[in-house]
Amino acid sequence: MRSTDMNLRVTDHLANERTFLAYVRTSMSLMAFGFVIAKFAVLTHAVPGVQVSASPATLMSAHRLGIVFAALGVLLGGVGSWRFVVVDRELKRDEYHSAPWLAIGVGAATVIAGVLVIMNLLRVL
Repeated sequence: MRSTDMNLRVTDHLANERTFLAYVRTSMSLMAFGFVIAKFAVLTHAVPGVQVSASPATLMSAHRLGIVFAALGVLLGGVGSWRFVVVDRELKRDEYHSAPWLAIGVGAATVIAGVLVIMNLLRVL
């Protein structure tokens, strides 16, 4: 194997690893954000002396929204791990195949999460 071929393979594998780490960071951020949303809803209801104008249904909606974000984080972590393994195998065989369906799925999940956030914010008004 020529030196340039070897360098190309190494950079491809390192790029795959960086992509996996981006999945991990995003996954952890979504889970943390979900936790904060859910706990903030509980905290605003539980703090003595603070009057919350939100109804119990709104607080429950915020709690559910937090669970949705945490679940999306878990799902994205699993997808990122799976994709890392698939791409690693493909790189080792010199036959990479893109996954446009993954981009469509992640994009759709992002749009759905955004709509849920907007609906939850409108519910508070």
